[in-house]
Amino acid sequence: MRPNEMVLNDNLEDISIEKMYAFPFEVSFSEVKKFSKGYVELHWHDEIQISIVTKGSIEFIVGERSYILKNGQAIFINSQRIHMAKSVGDGDCIYHSVIFNPKLLKTFPGSIIEQKYIDPVLTADNLNSIEIYGDNKWERKALEYVADIINADAIKGRAYELEIYINLLNFWLLLVLNENDIFAQKTEPKPINEERVKNVLSFIHDNYNNKITLQDIADSVFVSKGECCRFFKKSLKMSPYDYLINYRINESMKLLKNTNSSILDIAENVGFNNVSHYIQIFKKKTGQTPHEYRNSAQ
Repeated sequence: MRPNEMVLNDNLEDISIEKMYAFPFEVSFSEVKKFSKGYVELHWHDEIQISIVTKGSIEFIVGERSYILKNGQAIFINSQRIHMAKSVGDGDCIYHSVIFNPKLLKTFPGSIIEQKYIDPVLTADNLNSIEIYGDNKWERKALEYVADIINADAIKGRAYELEIYINLLNFWLLLVLNENDIFAQKTEPKPINEERVKNVLSFIHDNYNNKITLQDIADSVFVSKGECCRFFKKSLKMSPYDYLINYRINESMKLLKNTNSSILDIAENVGFNNVSHYIQIFKKKTGQTPHEYRNSAQ
C-alpha cells in the first residue's frame, strides 16, 4: 500500500503510480494533512481512482465540481480527470484509493467488453466523477466491493489478484447497470477547461522564476484575462496570480531547506524582484520569515 505524497511532472501527471504491466493495480493510503502542502494538490493520471474516506471528512474537487465526503463514503474519479483533495475540519482526515488502469478490465483490445462497457465510460464528457454516499442499494453494494478490494490487497491471500479482479468487475457492472441514473445527474461541461487548467499550470511551472503577468498566462491558452480567471478560479478556488505566488513560495521553501543560497538570491530565483516583498509574502503564507523557516527546517 503506497502511503501519502505524490511525484508530479510539469503537466501535473502523478508519475508515482507504479506502471505495472502484468497487473496494473494498487491501493494507496492518504493522510491529507501530512502531505507537504497540507492537502493533496491538483493532479491527474491515466488510471481510474476510487477513493473511500476512512476517517474524518474530505473535500474532493474534480474538474469544476466539489464533493464533501464523510467516513464510509466514496468517489469514483474517471481516467485523466484533474482532481485534488482537502481536509474538512481540524481532525485527522484519511482516505484509501483503489487505483487501476482501465486496460485491466478490457480483456483484449477491440473486445466487446472494451467497446460496450469500458470506453463509453472513459470517454463520456459528462462523467468526470461519481459520488457514492451509500444512500441506495447499488451505492451500498459498490461500497462493499471497494472495501473487499482494499481488504484483499492488505491480506494478499491465495489468489488475491483474482479476488481483486472479480470485485473490480462487479463494481464496474454496478456502474454500467446504473448508467442512466448516473448520466442523468451529471451536468459538468466538456473537459476543455480541464485541459486549459493543465496548460496554465504547466506554463506557470515553466515560467514562475521569470516576470510573468496575467496577460502572459491568458495568452498561453489563447483566452482573455477575464476568461482565464473565470475557469481557473472555478476549478482551483483561487486566481492564477494567487496560484503563482503560492508556487513561488513553495519553490523557495525547497531552496531554503536544501541550499545555502542567500535570501536575496532565493527571492530572485523564484521570481520575486523585491526581497522585502518576498519576505512579507513568505511570512503571510507560512507564519515565519524565510530565515526562521530555514532554521526550523535544519
